[in-house]
Amino acid sequence: MKKIILIIVAFALAGCTLLTGQKQPAPPRKVQTLGVLPVLVDAETINYSNRDGLIALLEETSRDVDEWLIEMLRDKGYYFDIRQIKSEGADLFSQLVAARVVEGEGAAMHYRYSFDPDRVSGLIQDRLVDGILVVIINGIERPEKRWRLDSTRLEYLQTEYRSLLYTAVVIAAPSDILWTRPVAASAHFLRLDYPDFTEAHWNMTKEVAVKEISLPGLERTLAELDTGLFIKTTIPRKYNQMILELVDQLKKGL
Repeated sequence: MKKIILIIVAFALAGCTLLTGQKQPAPPRKVQTLGVLPVLVDAETINYSNRDGLIALLEETSRDVDEWLIEMLRDKGYYFDIRQIKSEGADLFSQLVAARVVEGEGAAMHYRYSFDPDRVSGLIQDRLVDGILVVIINGIERPEKRWRLDSTRLEYLQTEYRSLLYTAVVIAAPSDILWTRPVAASAHFLRLDYPDFTEAHWNMTKEVAVKEISLPGLERTLAELDTGLFIKTTIPRKYNQMILELVDQLKKGL
């Protein structure tokens, strides 16, 4: 009899909620205070003729990304507090990352990282945060389809290309991954190669060579600003896109 009464009461309460249109309270966020690390570079994964120069370029151009990201996240009000965790990138990467594995196939290949529990726990305890956001730029070589951009002709070359990607995770102690940035096939942060259709055209051959984008070319790409009547930002376009993606995806993931 008691069970029947309890069931009736439960249904009655549910019915009241539906009739009044009252929404159930959202579950509390797992991370109230978020620590944000500087952007890290996984140097060992990058295959480039001037790898040291490219790594130095990435470290220099990404130096302020954590500050820009924190500012945008604070404006959104997703967290009770957001704290910057400053540290030397190269040293922090070697101390923080325990292992990496390649996941996915074809154009969806990407890296997944695991992290050192002691180092993660130490950072979280020292900075009094619930979790830390880690963003890692890495290099990968994978099969992709790339189209000719300087012509109206629909031409593409499908082969192995080198790209830079970025991985982002939120980690809680000891090394629990609470959120991982979604990965889309062929998505990239920066391309390191391009198919030279123009050379093939002038040599009257169907053999299209894959060529490396020069370091000065990559530097200009990373320094390029968004242009437009309603665009007002001094953040380079590539990093601004990274930040906007993270802000949008973190909202959904936590």
